[in-house]
Amino acid sequence: MKKLLFILFIVPVFATAQVNWMTMDEALAAQKKEPRKILLKSYTEWCPNCKWMDKYAFSKSELAQFINDNYYPVAFNAEGTESITYQGTTYSNPDKRRNDRSPHQFAEKLRIFEYPTLVFFDENGQFISTVPGKLDSKKLEIYVTMLVDDSYKSINTGKKWSDYQKDFEYKLQG
Repeated sequence: MKKLLFILFIVPVFATAQVNWMTMDEALAAQKKEPRKILLKSYTEWCPNCKWMDKYAFSKSELAQFINDNYYPVAFNAEGTESITYQGTTYSNPDKRRNDRSPHQFAEKLRIFEYPTLVFFDENGQFISTVPGKLDSKKLEIYVTMLVDDSYKSINTGKKWSDYQKDFEYKLQG
């Protein structure tokens, strides 16, 4: 009985939120029921920076919860074989059998050439922007925050971007 009480009361303390990844097709279908932006994380199986971001950026509990609450988070293997239907066109990876590192057609459409790359879409599934490269949890927080509240629309110069980053108040790093 003591062990059961320990498990019931102590284990939830250590439980942390994690990002609830879905496919792009699932995210686009979910948008039709409840509009929300999409955050697509493109990765490859061999990418060390992708694994680093999973471990040190996306694993932050408060940041993961924010992403789950405000986005449809998509994990997309840019060399994978999943079929994606986007804006009436179906994308796949027909060359995968001949070349294990063959890029997915959807990665090519989005011009993803570096891993990891984040891709943001608006509430209607329209492309907003890509953010290539490895991001720590603080940089990730800046991007997911400014995209969700549309702050990015007023950042149109290097000075405004620099000021935005300098004045940014981190809230999801706990």
